[in-house]
Amino acid sequence: MSRSSRRLIPLVALGAVLSAAACGPSPEPEAEKAAVAKVIEDNIAWFKSKDFGLLFSTYADGPELFMYQLDTSSTIRGFQEFKKYSEGWKNPEVRYGGHKLHELNVHLSRAGDVSWFEALLEDCAQFKDRPIRCFTTRLTGVLEKRGGRWVIVQQHFSLPADKIAEDWATRTAHPPTAAVPAR
Repeated sequence: MSRSSRRLIPLVALGAVLSAAACGPSPEPEAEKAAVAKVIEDNIAWFKSKDFGLLFSTYADGPELFMYQLDTSSTIRGFQEFKKYSEGWKNPEVRYGGHKLHELNVHLSRAGDVSWFEALLEDCAQFKDRPIRCFTTRLTGVLEKRGGRWVIVQQHFSLPADKIAEDWATRTAHPPTAAVPAR
């Protein structure tokens, strides 16, 4: 081994150690997934006590927040728009009736700073003195780890077409628009 090669080996080893130290400890995947699941649970359970601080803490506080709600008029772009949208939930005649997440699957990126999930959400509420009503929706979303905590940056609620009332398709069906080419 040449003299210059012998000098290079410690430098390469030192570079590898410093590089690994700069990255910090790799996240424990199961602990990170549990932390994400807690954010998802808090994102639904906040309504039990109408803890808006808890609700808002589950979302990214910026313009990148995006949500598809169940109807097209409730698409949300940005945290400030979400805060305005959530004002309707302050109505004291709308009360929590329970919830349950079914089939929650949490996934974690290799880098450990992005997560995505899918679940079925059974969500129940009571309006005035009417009986509690529940519906099950599909729920998906993306979270990022920012400042050491997980926040939702994208969320999508949807109802499976085969579970919607049969007349829904008839009531909402329409011919293709001019922008949709015929095939």
